[in-house]
Amino acid sequence: MYTSHSSAKLTRVITWVFAFLLLVLMIFSDMLLKWFFKAGYEATVKIILVTFYICCPAAWCALYCIERLLKNIIGEDVFIQKNVLYLRVLSWCCAFVALACLISGFLYVPFFIFSLGATFMMLILRVLKNVMAAATKLKDENELTI
Repeated sequence: MYTSHSSAKLTRVITWVFAFLLLVLMIFSDMLLKWFFKAGYEATVKIILVTFYICCPAAWCALYCIERLLKNIIGEDVFIQKNVLYLRVLSWCCAFVALACLISGFLYVPFFIFSLGATFMMLILRVLKNVMAAATKLKDENELTI
């Protein structure tokens, strides 16, 4: 049976799978890109690799925040300041990736698309953060009411 609790647990498992895949990609990205682009694209491979490795810390940070956020949700600690902080950090991770891809887009045009996607994701997360902050404030005020 589907419940929000089981959905959060499934999402947590998927987060761990993504962390594993990111680690594998960090190890084998050079080999995979050289295989994909074959010969003659060394400059493109270098641009993609540099951008990827610049974005990796933000990806690890985002995965950590998602993991902590899901752990709190599973523990039924939803409307707390810590979750607002996690959403804020997630949005800044997206902003960092958007900026890195925007700069790289001047060297390899497809990165402009990634920049646009990361910017849109940042916007969505900022809205969710603001909703969560308002709900947390309401919850805190209601707890003080007798």
